[in-house]
Amino acid sequence: MSPPRPSAPPPLPPLLPARAEEVLDVVAAVPAGRVLTYGDVAELVGDRGPRFVGAVLRRFGGDVPWWRVLRADGSAAEPLAARAVERWRAERVPLRRDDADPRAVRVDLARARWDAAPLLDGASGEAAS
Repeated sequence: MSPPRPSAPPPLPPLLPARAEEVLDVVAAVPAGRVLTYGDVAELVGDRGPRFVGAVLRRFGGDVPWWRVLRADGSAAEPLAARAVERWRAERVPLRRDDADPRAVRVDLARARWDAAPLLDGASGEAAS
């Protein structure tokens, strides 16, 4: 009988690219019932755009409230729309348009957008331009 093989170590999590941790920190800070757009998060983090925010959330966002980050028109990314809308309703996020089709649901950004000023005050105190 051969000796037992040592178990393989668990795979390492993928390395976070520069600024990705900041994106996740911003998203984690968004309170229930409030939202930010991908562009809002990008502006808070600085030097990257909304697509970078989406890529970070797609790859690393499983442990943060990803449903609180949405498109500029108030909609969820299409593959996640049903799950996002379910969470918006549970959190009582103000909706501008509710619909049986999750792809047609729109958040009322004027009422639901989170004012991240306290987050900026707690950081370096500088807002991204």
